[in-house]
Amino acid sequence: MRQYLEIKRKYPDVVLLYRMGDFYETFDEDAKTAAKVLGITLTSRSNGKAAATPLAGFPYHALESYLYKFMQAGYRVAICEQVEDPKLAKGIVKREVVEVVTPGTALSEQFLKAKEANFLVGIAREENAIGLAVIDVSTGSFECLETELPLLKSILAGLNPREILLPQNDDDLRAKVGNGRWLMTPMEDWIYHPDFAEATLTKKFSTKNLKGFGLTTSPLAVQAAGVILYYLQTYQGRKLEHVTRIRVLPMQDWMVLDQDTVRNLELFRTISGEGDQTLVTALDETVTAAGGRLLRDWLHKPLINESLINQRLAQVELFFNDHHVCDDLRSVLRQADDIERLLAKLGSGRASGRDLVALRRTLNLLPELRTLLNQHLTTEFQRHFDRLPEMSVMETRIGEMIVDEPPVSVKEGGFIRDGVDAELDESRGLARNAKDWLVKYQKEERERLGIPSLKVSYNKVFGYYIDITHTHKERVPDSYMRKQTLVNSERFITPELKEYEEKVLGAEERYTAREYEIFDALRRDVLNEAADFQAIAAGLAELDVLNTFADVAYERDYVRPEINQSTTIEINAGRHPVIERLLPVEDSFIPNDLKISADQDQILIITGPNMAGKSTYLRQIGLIVLMAQVGCFVPARSAKIGLVDRIFTRVGAADNLARGESTFLVEMNETANILNNATQRSLILLDEIGRGTSTYDGLAIAWAIVEHLHAHSKIAARTLFATHYHELVALEKLLERVKNYNVAVKEYGDKVIFLRKIIPGGADKSYGIHVAQMAGVPLTVIQRANEILQSLDGGTVAVSSDTVSESQPSFDQNQMSLFARQENRLRDKLKGIDLNHLTPMQALTLLDELQQEVK
Repeated sequence: MRQYLEIKRKYPDVVLLYRMGDFYETFDEDAKTAAKVLGITLTSRSNGKAAATPLAGFPYHALESYLYKFMQAGYRVAICEQVEDPKLAKGIVKREVVEVVTPGTALSEQFLKAKEANFLVGIAREENAIGLAVIDVSTGSFECLETELPLLKSILAGLNPREILLPQNDDDLRAKVGNGRWLMTPMEDWIYHPDFAEATLTKKFSTKNLKGFGLTTSPLAVQAAGVILYYLQTYQGRKLEHVTRIRVLPMQDWMVLDQDTVRNLELFRTISGEGDQTLVTALDETVTAAGGRLLRDWLHKPLINESLINQRLAQVELFFNDHHVCDDLRSVLRQADDIERLLAKLGSGRASGRDLVALRRTLNLLPELRTLLNQHLTTEFQRHFDRLPEMSVMETRIGEMIVDEPPVSVKEGGFIRDGVDAELDESRGLARNAKDWLVKYQKEERERLGIPSLKVSYNKVFGYYIDITHTHKERVPDSYMRKQTLVNSERFITPELKEYEEKVLGAEERYTAREYEIFDALRRDVLNEAADFQAIAAGLAELDVLNTFADVAYERDYVRPEINQSTTIEINAGRHPVIERLLPVEDSFIPNDLKISADQDQILIITGPNMAGKSTYLRQIGLIVLMAQVGCFVPARSAKIGLVDRIFTRVGAADNLARGESTFLVEMNETANILNNATQRSLILLDEIGRGTSTYDGLAIAWAIVEHLHAHSKIAARTLFATHYHELVALEKLLERVKNYNVAVKEYGDKVIFLRKIIPGGADKSYGIHVAQMAGVPLTVIQRANEILQSLDGGTVAVSSDTVSESQPSFDQNQMSLFARQENRLRDKLKGIDLNHLTPMQALTLLDELQQEVK
């Protein structure tokens, strides 16, 4: 165990997989972890100790599947291999860690999701300033930015990284970042030194400085990027040959979506975590893996630059207006392989001949795509695609060198074509002729010796040998040298057989080694042009997403939104892009309008019954605005979108009990974030503010929030405020930019139909009892609730005698009253209130006084 313990000391914080023959073994605490995570048997052995050592292992060929389980559980894993031939070892076989795999660095296809990025994030900090770098090792994408600490969690929510690197001594940063969602890896402080970080980057990219990357004025971004490279190259042993550049993200061009908005609008996952009724699912008709990843990236980062948005919309419109090209493009793009991840495999030494064939197959599609685009699209778009590199030379070279159907592993040989290399052809010829020679030799010996059962065979111990049964051993000539005696036969070798064995086995070793040399040279040549390949991959991905936007718009009757610099949003007959797809064929989504402006109808108070569609309407507006600024057509008859810099949401309630946060605290945290960060260009969607506390507290808070949003010209954000506090409708008369809307309802006797239509005016009923009836609450409860409601309207409510057990003692009816009768003076006081001249604050003060008197 000495060797194991020495290696384990170097990797104390990871699970060490220790190769022993055909198995990977784990020991001590690692074994307990492996048994729990992998579901394998935990055993033990003494190793000469008083206490047994826990042990758990699995076959080497199961590594990929078990690594996947470790990664899903958030563990780092070090793979320790035997690095010398056990037959040649003197003493203990030499072993060393060849790779450390973590959730943020995994390259296994089993672990990665084709249409999702796998981000590793590095963070550097100086007081309130943040440097952030993000890399996807599986694609070679490497980006960085500088921002402020308050925006960090929002950016991380959009990235959803698998692993985060941060300074080991910054506990405050860890607390601000960490909520249990991400694996956090502490890094030593010296790695963040500016000079060391810059040297790490310049060495990687073979440059004298970082001017060419635009990083000379971004020291924290440089530190964050340097930490990532050091971690991957030193701790992980990654060469990263496919990472060819680092790009500074222009934060001024895109909208930061905070984690509440990402969750509440259900962009990538539902609030409940169940099902796939999300915006990305509704829009993702992409046919390439890179296209799917780009779509998610665009949805994470809606644009706030009018020119860039209109550029995307114009490109979508080209496809939309010539819809036949969409189907043709789709059929071609569907054949494309994932160039970015193929390059990552080449750069990490994991690639095979099949990966090069896939690369060539994708390059072969480019002429067809160019022809298709030239026939249908404008000169401007043709120029955009024509800027992609011409790779016909590399395509031809791969085709001339690699067979059409190579084996899975490069170690097997047989993937380089004949005629590529003279030395290879000679060695391969000897190996190929071996079988024919052996068959011929076996036939000759059988005839010469008169032994029809004589066989020429091979094993790794003796090499080639002749097997003769005991019944014919008298016929064995003196030239045969005995090597082994078995129960039924004996094994011999001959000088001729040994001589040929040396030629054949040497030839096999030479030709497999030579094939790998040729493959590795070709691999390096491909990686030398990685930047061009990545440009092609990016072009195909963009083409896929734009084509998808056009196809979705055509099939679902979406329209091109008009983007402008005003503060007005005007949507005619807007629809919810997710819900309308889920409705049965016989049902149709009820469209709704919106007109809201920072200088006119700034705050829309939306009242109406529960379940009538207020929350759906709010989400619908948020999604339409987001889609428009992503560059996608929108589900509406028409849409004019005055640019939005942030979308803030407080929609739905979700306790965060794990952090000791109740529904109301979560609600207030989200509300505080909105009030502290919104601007005049923001869009605020508030749903049922104040419902997590008492009625008066909730009403007071909701009222004050509306006043605050209306009064502060610095904010004056466009706001949709859905509420069950019908008292808020009074604000329309008090605040000039507040307008009332409600969800239309139709009553038929004792039945209610929700029309799902947003109309002007406030609602005066909540229809809660009707909702309870729809939910299946027992009829007796519904009937009693109606009685209580009528009594409340009349001023008193008494407990029904039917609900009191006969075994209970009788009480005075007044004692059982749910609401005691009010004194005449209270009634007189209420009657004397002049509502027309009462300010909001006076009203709240008066309500508080009355409440205290009642208590």
